[in-house]
Amino acid sequence: MTNMSSMSVSVPNMSNFQPTKAWRPLAWTDEKILEKVYVTHVLTAEKHDVESLFNVTSNIIRRSAAVADSVTGTAKTSTPVGLIEDKAPLPNFDPPLRKLKQIASQMMNTPQGEHHAHETTMSILEQLKSHSWDGKAIFALAAFALEYGNFWHLVQVPSGDQLGRSLAQMNRVQTIERNRQAIADHNTLVKNVLLVVECITELERLFAKVYDTKDVPALTEAMQEIPVAVYWAIITTVVCANHLDLLTGGDSEDRYEISNFDVKLASVITKLKGHLTRSRKKIAELEDYRRRQKVFQTPTEIVEVLKVLIFHNEIQDPMVFDGLNRQMVSIEVFRKKNVLLFISGLDSIRDEIRLLQSIYFGLQEDPQDVKGYRKADFKILWVPIVDEWNLFHKAEFDNLKLEMPWYVVEYFYPLAGIRLIREYMNYQNKPIIPVLNPRGEVVNYNAMHMIFVWGIDAFPFRPTDDEVLTQKWNWFWAEMKKVNPKLQDIIKGDTFFFIYGGKDNQWMQEFTVAVEKFKRHEFIKKADAIIEHYPFGKEDHRIVPRFWIGIESLFANMILKKKKDPTIEEIKSLLCLKQDQPGWVLLSKGSNVKLLGRGDEMLATAVDFELWKDKVLERAGFDVAFKEYYERKRRDFPTQCAHMQLANYPSNILDPINCPDQTCGRSMEIESVSYKCCHGHSHKAEVPAESGVVKIEKKYSP
Repeated sequence: MTNMSSMSVSVPNMSNFQPTKAWRPLAWTDEKILEKVYVTHVLTAEKHDVESLFNVTSNIIRRSAAVADSVTGTAKTSTPVGLIEDKAPLPNFDPPLRKLKQIASQMMNTPQGEHHAHETTMSILEQLKSHSWDGKAIFALAAFALEYGNFWHLVQVPSGDQLGRSLAQMNRVQTIERNRQAIADHNTLVKNVLLVVECITELERLFAKVYDTKDVPALTEAMQEIPVAVYWAIITTVVCANHLDLLTGGDSEDRYEISNFDVKLASVITKLKGHLTRSRKKIAELEDYRRRQKVFQTPTEIVEVLKVLIFHNEIQDPMVFDGLNRQMVSIEVFRKKNVLLFISGLDSIRDEIRLLQSIYFGLQEDPQDVKGYRKADFKILWVPIVDEWNLFHKAEFDNLKLEMPWYVVEYFYPLAGIRLIREYMNYQNKPIIPVLNPRGEVVNYNAMHMIFVWGIDAFPFRPTDDEVLTQKWNWFWAEMKKVNPKLQDIIKGDTFFFIYGGKDNQWMQEFTVAVEKFKRHEFIKKADAIIEHYPFGKEDHRIVPRFWIGIESLFANMILKKKKDPTIEEIKSLLCLKQDQPGWVLLSKGSNVKLLGRGDEMLATAVDFELWKDKVLERAGFDVAFKEYYERKRRDFPTQCAHMQLANYPSNILDPINCPDQTCGRSMEIESVSYKCCHGHSHKAEVPAESGVVKIEKKYSP
């Protein structure tokens, strides 16, 4: 609130004054009233126990009003006296009686007329200039309550209380039966003044509670209007005090039209209640957000994090839709699980659904344990983001969830944790896939890109997995670009392309024809896939030996290192395929290698495109579909020995090398300067089927 200097109030001589519109507060604008009351306000560090004073005052007003209602016959519309709960003051409350009586006397002796009521109001504001705005209104109401409460207390004096009856007679309370309507009107106005003061004190309390009022615009607006509301509360209290003698048959000449003040207070109450409703709602949202924020920022369990991200507090047992079994299940299915949160709108997400379908089915495949994680411990949950649901949204939602065998959040109201999702998960109306661990910690804020690039190979979807996969084939591209710099531009894009080489020219030609045939297929066009091919060495045969010399030298250097480089496995695979007939094929998307395989198996996969073309659209892309069919097709081929011939092998070492075949992994036989593994079926060792032991034979010739 703006700090105001203390200023005295100059009041003109009102004797024989004939009020005009310029001196009728009911005709003034809020701006004019605000201008007048602000000059009486001085912001100080002085403290007043207005809370206790208001508690006692409201007790007096509410009980007195209930008695008045019983007299006028309107008690059925108000709370019975016996059911009124009094508010307790703070311990050691010491009411400022002298000041209250002084203000009460001033109110009671105010002459009739709006201009006189205004004069008294300004005088009261000047006396209370160091008080808070709610304190000013409470003080004025408390002063009135002394007279109001005393009056209605005397109405209830029992017949045996002679002192009380005498006091009642002195206050003329015995004549109230003649003025029921005046009492009812007066009582309504008093209750409305109390309501205004309650609204003011509640808004002041919320204002003090809120850390940053810019988060609650309605509260900021209310605080700007409170000085005017305080003015109307005090001037109406003056009017009510001045009318007390009317209740006992006093002279009504030149009295206020209290209905005009009642109308004015009604508009003030409407404004304040509106501010209160909006402020309470916003503050409740802020408190709820802070609670959810705390759970999210210091997580201990995945289920609790999912609750604060998705569900409202009143939902006791949150449920999600199980897309596999087509039924609602408890959110407890995620306890102690890793969760891939698929967060998206409803529009244009078919590609993402196909992508996640490949991940979902990949999580069901062997091996189940990868990199120390169990695939069975990973679940997918779709969280659709819709601001306002309508019939079209609901229909589209129902269609989409039918394509999802994973879990789905089903709701048709504003999402409870949408602010967290937008602010902490950086959801910007584009699909994202955050990954959460069993503690509820976000281990990857968006695995979407790495899943698009690597598919299930990105498991368990940590950022480090993306880094490892990206660097996994850097050695290959480094050597390839040395012999063919033109590849630099090709691998920068998202084009799928095959690099293939070998000594069998017929196989090379057949593979080229097969790729050329399906790259223009309508299914490839529907999948928006661009496919190119590069027969290695076709343009210049001289680059082939240079490339292999570089790869073998790199491999030899890696073997000499004490700390093994993880990329050595890929180098071993390529060197083994170099020896195979008819050749080798590498499938890549940009610089991201998707598959390395034997020439005959890759050719068979390419030739059978018509058999697996549907999977291009179902399995989230050409590479996923190709790889899936390749893995199945290679089972039709006989097992071949893995053989690695090194032209520049270091002569001073003899180091065992494990077979690069993932289904084998046994130590390869060393023959001269070559390595060889027949995956347990070597012609050099017959192994009994029941033993499961491989007999290793090593030979070395200097």
